Amino acid sequence: MPHLIDFDGLEHDLFVLQHTAYGGREFCEKFDLNPDCYGGDYEWWEYQGLLKSYVGNKIIESAIKMRMVQDFAKHDDDEFDLNAFDIDARKGLVIGMISGVSTPLKLRESCNKIVHATEARMQWINSKDKPEVEYWSGVYELFGENRGTAWQVDLNVPEWCTAMIRFNKTMQEEVDWHHAYKHDW
Repeated sequence: MPHLIDFDGLEHDLFVLQHTAYGGREFCEKFDLNPDCYGGDYEWWEYQGLLKSYVGNKIIESAIKMRMVQDFAKHDDDEFDLNAFDIDARKGLVIGMISGVSTPLKLRESCNKIVHATEARMQWINSKDKPEVEYWSGVYELFGENRGTAWQVDLNVPEWCTAMIRFNKTMQEEVDWHHAYKHDW
């Protein structure tokens, strides 16, 4: 019997994370946020810290839950083609890029990079309407090392969330969770 995964909660977290990424520019413009912003409703350091903490925690939680769901599904039925589910979930999306690699980033690989990153940064850009205002672009830069080789992943959070939600829905439909949980009582 696997851990109980709150699929609706996972989808909710991904939805809010995606909404946060899409709403960043307007929020920052409303409060005139930039690195020189002190006083007022939000100071830059406060805003940046709150946002990175929220984004980082939700990305980590979602990645871990998705890896667990994938591992359980594969353990329960080794005929599941998780790669096909992954491809379908990413259809029409670019969830991120690994520096120096031309192949598309897969969901499982993105989750692994999130878990194994030793550094994470939010990519900030200037607003076109208010050039003094900076906001999160929606890209979460991950850095790490694998067997002595450094890597960087630029995770496109809004598209990653869309793909994760699609994959989450597929897993709910394709795995017989009732069967998996019914013998736990």
